[in-house]
Amino acid sequence: MNLISRLGYVFKEGFLQVVRAGGLSVAVIIIVAATLLQLSLFLGVSRVLDHVFSSTTQKFQMTVFLTATAGKSDVQDLQTALGKDARVESVQWVSKETALQEFRKEPAVDQMVKARGENPLTDSLTIALKADAVHQADALADELRKKTGVEDVSYGKGQWDKVSNLARVIRWSGFIMACVVFLTALFIVSNTLTLALWGRREDMVSMVRLGAPGWMRWGPYLSEGLFQGLIGAMLVTILLEAVRRFVGQALEKYGGFDILSALPFSEWLDLYLHLVVIGGVLGLLGAFWALQKKWVKELL
Repeated sequence: MNLISRLGYVFKEGFLQVVRAGGLSVAVIIIVAATLLQLSLFLGVSRVLDHVFSSTTQKFQMTVFLTATAGKSDVQDLQTALGKDARVESVQWVSKETALQEFRKEPAVDQMVKARGENPLTDSLTIALKADAVHQADALADELRKKTGVEDVSYGKGQWDKVSNLARVIRWSGFIMACVVFLTALFIVSNTLTLALWGRREDMVSMVRLGAPGWMRWGPYLSEGLFQGLIGAMLVTILLEAVRRFVGQALEKYGGFDILSALPFSEWLDLYLHLVVIGGVLGLLGAFWALQKKWVKELL
């Protein structure tokens, strides 16, 4: 029997055993689905954070405040140097009059300007960094502060660091919790599949007596776990797609749920593929673990 025929037999028997197992198969599928539903929350949060940070880095800007004595040549030299810098996406000169108009949109600032009777601002340069150069903002800011005609550089360093650290903590916490959930589910799936093996122990003994090769005895059980895991994963992906299409749109008006529609479909598709793979691995590893039990090895 060639490899293709062997695989055909293994998968066919594995699928038939999923049907024959009845309640136990349903139990494994539900366990896998519940586990993947929890994992989808952790994976979803991670993707939302990545999406938010990606959007933020694309809009990351740095403001260079010029001194009152900065001449046109100083400004031109600075713009030319920044235009050649590989870290910079674009540079825009903002006059102090334009900046004041923006600030005066706030009533409190407008009252303060009226009280002073003069424009307290200076000309500035607004720098947009490339997305892959955001982590180099500190180095660029230090370089700019040493330039002639530069008074100060502002880019919200403290707030950016806090948000980055918070996102890092959330990602690692989610990863650890996801691992705990996966291992717990793996233990439960393995024990449930062990019960299925115990119910078929007479069939296993009969195959051994008939001289069936090893792959014919344990192969279908591995494929059975694989199918159960994939079915559980497919149920979760269908549920999540329904949430994305219908529930998310219905709840957008309550605020916060618009992130479901804000994430591009490619992100959702990637999430679904990850869940399907994790579901298949969970079922396959659960079946493999069940086959490692001492009494099962003795039968096989």
